[in-house]
Amino acid sequence: MTAIGKKNMVVAPLYFILTLGLGMFLMQKGQAGVSGWAESTTHKLLAGAHVHGSLEALVNVVFGYLLCRFGKNSELLARIASWLLLVGMLHSGGAYLAGLGITGAKLLAPLGAVSLIGGIVCMVPVLAKADLG
Repeated sequence: MTAIGKKNMVVAPLYFILTLGLGMFLMQKGQAGVSGWAESTTHKLLAGAHVHGSLEALVNVVFGYLLCRFGKNSELLARIASWLLLVGMLHSGGAYLAGLGITGAKLLAPLGAVSLIGGIVCMVPVLAKADLG
């Protein structure tokens, strides 16, 4: 067992808690009956960030565990995968920040998406070389 994916398993639950808080905020706003809120760009950005952020946090926890468990045979590739998966949270993080008014942050979303895909692709050879016995 290595510590390569440990940062993923530490950071991702914190990000998940952040997305849960965002979900509570969205629910409160929806129940308040604010006129035009459901159709607003801000609502759409934050709702997307909530859904994608939760999934990206889960992916980081699961893959972080797999990296800890099986990453020792491909250490360099496992480290690259770990960092790419963490940067992948910018996919939802960009929408999160854009929804909070930092409009330029939405430019981070494509970088995060490509990074997330790259991290998942890097996981394939890491797991293929893993000693599952």
